[in-house]
Amino acid sequence: MHDFETSVKLHYDELTEAEQEMTRYILNNRELVSQIGIVKLGTLLLSSKSSVLRLAKKLGFNGFSDMKHTLQHSPITPMLEPMDLMGDLKQGLSHMLNYSEQTNFQPFLSKLKNARMIYLFATGFSQNNYTKEFSKDLMINGRSNMLISGDMALSIKSMSPDDLIVFTSLSGETPIIKDSVRNLSFKEIPIASFTRFGKNFLSNHATFPMFFEANDIPSPNDEVQSSMVGLALILDIVTRKYREFILYDE
Repeated sequence: MHDFETSVKLHYDELTEAEQEMTRYILNNRELVSQIGIVKLGTLLLSSKSSVLRLAKKLGFNGFSDMKHTLQHSPITPMLEPMDLMGDLKQGLSHMLNYSEQTNFQPFLSKLKNARMIYLFATGFSQNNYTKEFSKDLMINGRSNMLISGDMALSIKSMSPDDLIVFTSLSGETPIIKDSVRNLSFKEIPIASFTRFGKNFLSNHATFPMFFEANDIPSPNDEVQSSMVGLALILDIVTRKYREFILYDE
């Protein structure tokens, strides 16, 4: 089971506006919430017992008691100053490590080892750089793979359910890949996705959805960029876990 903040990140986009506001209250008052019952919390949220229970289930918990127990045992992330970029990086890396400790990679690692061929597809420049590094690390570990560039439809024709295709994407909503992803799903070809936290088109279609932190970083020209360090970290974590898997877990 993921900690409370990770569960929120994974399901936040599925919540209604009212439920998102309820979630923010819980995060900001976790000590109080962890000590009261569902009826009292519903009153504080200007809501009802059934609404709180529905929120808990939408966040992936079995019920209110399960959510409350997770909240009591989740690490507290300190609030950051808006321009504390190094603090933001430290918090993001800490969250990624917590996520990796709470995630069962075993099914993905098994498929990674046993797939006939691994295909890798990146949806952007930074994603491509990190994916190339991932490809190299897999090769070093004796796992052959193939980077796809250009028209994915040509590569899909030669794929089968014995293969595995890995997507690296920031949003998971890149328009040009959607038809190909639907085609892959129709052919029952396993998909692994690495996207930023939150439900998206790619993760919804993935057999093995995985996530990374991608915090926004301000720049001098007023443009906001997303840090891709989280993608580099999760791919490195997978590489290390794969090496452990083939060396020690067989």
